[in-house]
Amino acid sequence: MQTLTKLWYLEQFDIFKVLSKAEKNQVAEISMHKPYKKDDPIMFPFNSQKTIYLLKEGCVKVGNYTENGEENLKYVLNSGNVFGEMALADGNSNDFVVAAESCTVCSLHIDALQQIMSKNKAFNRAMYKLIGLRLRKVEFQMAQIIYKDSTTRIIDFLQELGQEFGKNEENSLVVKKFLTNTEIGKLTFTSRQTVSSVLNKLKRNGNIDYNDRVIKILDLENV
Repeated sequence: MQTLTKLWYLEQFDIFKVLSKAEKNQVAEISMHKPYKKDDPIMFPFNSQKTIYLLKEGCVKVGNYTENGEENLKYVLNSGNVFGEMALADGNSNDFVVAAESCTVCSLHIDALQQIMSKNKAFNRAMYKLIGLRLRKVEFQMAQIIYKDSTTRIIDFLQELGQEFGKNEENSLVVKKFLTNTEIGKLTFTSRQTVSSVLNKLKRNGNIDYNDRVIKILDLENV
């Protein structure tokens, strides 16, 4: 891929807007771009991380493994997001990342990014702010478990899914159904059976509509 095309992709990410033109060109020249199919692993856990990833197109699932070896999903990301950022903190992560659908990912070696961060204070702040926001997201999820019941957690998740992934169509938000009910259960700390029950109830009440391909969010404000 030509540097100019890489540069165009980089400019779609907010964190790179604070870089000078020369710095953007430097990042573009070292970036590697790769397509992934649905369910392809992108980032592996328990390995020393030397790479930060930019999600150009598609969406990914981010998770980790519990002490018992069970898979735990933390969140999903759509295009324009960054992942693997914890490599900046200590170079290690037990997170894994899997393609939730076909996607294109740009990878950047951490050493080159740290060189730019050492010279550009605004960029340095932006990268560490990203880490802070991710940690805050995990804290928010923990608070959800403590203070909200399973039905409310699922409804809140659907609203967030619609806001981040949905497209406006005829007074509704339509989201591609790239997550199974089991995965939604993991993301909301509920069971697959509970997710199915809540989705069916919301469908009967006219709050949502869904099939194997899409979830159509009609009205989740008045449940």
